Amino acid sequence: MKPTITSVAQALDLADARHWTRQPPKHPTARLNHLLLAQDIATLAARLFTHPETLTFWRQCDTTSLSDSQTRLIEREILRTWQTAIRHRAHRRILDHHGCVAVQIRARFTYTTHHGEHEDPRLHHLTEELPALHARALFEAQHQQAPEHHLRRILADGIAEAYFFRALPPDQQQAAVTISDLHHVRFHY
Repeated sequence: MKPTITSVAQALDLADARHWTRQPPKHPTARLNHLLLAQDIATLAARLFTHPETLTFWRQCDTTSLSDSQTRLIEREILRTWQTAIRHRAHRRILDHHGCVAVQIRARFTYTTHHGEHEDPRLHHLTEELPALHARALFEAQHQQAPEHHLRRILADGIAEAYFFRALPPDQQQAAVTISDLHHVRFHY
């Protein structure tokens, strides 16, 4: 069974992994060495919810004391930072050659119109191709390490255009769509 992904950033990183030319290191010490080449120890410690001294200990001595959650955090960081040049090149190729950025999402949505806000209680299961403008914005935001709420905003706008408002003329698209409850998201490109 595939894991449920509720983070747009993590789903993008997993989709990017399909474009890697080499697999990342498997051993925790090698992973930490790679991560510390990509960022300073204080930044990495904050992202792994630990202290710089603990990272130094793990790197130099012993990774057997890593908990499952710490191992998953290191895995997440490897997915985020591995072969960034390769992923940027893949994104450019996809966008420049009118490639498809498909999203599979299971979520609840909120609609905001000039009449107020309406929360839809239904859990939507959608598979849509994002419009090129939104795919580009999503990739650019990911490259700039935008926060999750910003990525969700871009994704919601893309879903709105691709699914909710596709039958309406542009002058009648008066609602804003927000992802209010994200259960699963997956990208394929």
